[in-house]
Amino acid sequence: MVENKAEEQLRKEIGIWEGIITRMGNINMKALETYEMIEKEYSGLLGKKEKLVREKEDVLLIMNDIETKKKDLFMKTFEVVNANFKTIFSALSSKGEASLVLENQNNPFEGGVMVKVRLTGKRFMDIRSLSGGEKTMTALAFIFSIQEHEPASFYILDEVDAALDKKNSERLSQLIKKYTENAQYVVISHNDALMSEADLLYGVAMDEHDTSVVTSLKI
Repeated sequence: MVENKAEEQLRKEIGIWEGIITRMGNINMKALETYEMIEKEYSGLLGKKEKLVREKEDVLLIMNDIETKKKDLFMKTFEVVNANFKTIFSALSSKGEASLVLENQNNPFEGGVMVKVRLTGKRFMDIRSLSGGEKTMTALAFIFSIQEHEPASFYILDEVDAALDKKNSERLSQLIKKYTENAQYVVISHNDALMSEADLLYGVAMDEHDTSVVTSLKI
């Protein structure tokens, strides 16, 4: 009796496992081959990913190096131009002083450059608060400060003295005269102070036939 029950139980379990095997379907004999192929493809993709990560890190290092060098070069140039600007502005404005100030000291490329000017007996002001003549002197000082850092051999100034009084015009003419030792300046002006420092004058006038006539005078 006991043996019959054991046999029945065994047959029942065999039936259960046979059902499980049947539901599993046929064995894919290419599964191992497919697995190896997919594993190889996955390993290849993983290798490409690791290579791209390394290349990205290398590119970021290069970019950081470029940014550092760019900032260093900018700051060195800024300091030189600022020193020139202070000196030239003082020459053009005997009792005034001016400087260039970065809006963002930590990251100069995320801000602009402010021009601070202090004239006789006044506090430092933004360039927008200056008069026409004062703005002209400040702008010329800035242009000349860049020119001293990266000089060219030829310059054209078109009525840059239009807003200047006689005293400031004389200071400007003396400064240009100094710069003509190393470069050629063509200055368009109606100002006697500037013309008095010229080496060669050209004048344009209308004759009786309303025709432009050019005359020259070597001083």
